[in-house]
Amino acid sequence: MRKKFSYAKTLADTSIFDQQMVDAVVEMQKRYNSAGQLATGKYTPGIVNAETKYVCGFLPRPAKVDNRPVLFTVCGTSVPWWVGPDADTARALEGKYLWQPIGYPAQAVPMGPSITAGRDELANQMERWRNRITASGCAWAGYSQGALICSEAFMLDVRPANGRLHWAAPFLRKAVMWGNPMREKGKAVPDAGAPLAAPDHQGVTGTLMTDTPSWWLNYAHRADLYTDCPDDESGEDRTAIWQIIRDGNMISGPDSLLRQFMELAGAVQDGNQIAEATGMFKAMVDALMFFGAQTGPHINYSTTAAIDYLRAA
Repeated sequence: MRKKFSYAKTLADTSIFDQQMVDAVVEMQKRYNSAGQLATGKYTPGIVNAETKYVCGFLPRPAKVDNRPVLFTVCGTSVPWWVGPDADTARALEGKYLWQPIGYPAQAVPMGPSITAGRDELANQMERWRNRITASGCAWAGYSQGALICSEAFMLDVRPANGRLHWAAPFLRKAVMWGNPMREKGKAVPDAGAPLAAPDHQGVTGTLMTDTPSWWLNYAHRADLYTDCPDDESGEDRTAIWQIIRDGNMISGPDSLLRQFMELAGAVQDGNQIAEATGMFKAMVDALMFFGAQTGPHINYSTTAAIDYLRAA
């Protein structure tokens, strides 16, 4: 202290912590406190505690332990992992979560292999971060195809006792999904982007989530073709079109997307119904290419509510 501080130069050359030493320490702490370097409540005047030593430089401050939970994000179709509401949400929460995006093909048609690849990579990354997840927890965020991947992973990998990610069930604490094609009927919450989906509507896939946990939030817009599907004949037509998108070959051959659709439309006798089915087919394919000219309820989701939810304790 004699070498470091002018007001301590007259301290006696003794190892005794006497009143003179106490007075010098009080002065030192007062000055550091006034400068905003030593916070009130972190020290007792006249006592050289660990925080005082760190601020003075007498001891190196221990490295801060990063115990943030992991936020896994899965993007939508035809974009990279850093684009979309999932990525925007993660960037806003990097002080709260460690962000782990999932890289996968994000292919439009056929979507099936892309979904499988995304689910496998989510499992790989969950295993990679297993120690951190079991210590600090995790959350999921998925958009469109990414929401479907998360939903399949939860239903097939997390929930079953023999699932490859069943170990993560107690540690998966929150999930936010936008435009989820596997949304269970009635399991929807509003956001600022557009009106909420109809309460009796559901995802388009036909194979939906069941018993959706209360901590799993689906942001679903009215007229979003992938998550606002009526539970009636028109909804069945949409689900049939979805199956083509998931499993079809868009390019050529006997199983081409066009041939499959024409077979579906040909099963409809009424010309008006064929026209309606054709329009729905085009709209659903266009909705996948959401960074082209198309706009609409599938692409204008807000992240504000999701950020607030994930940030809350």
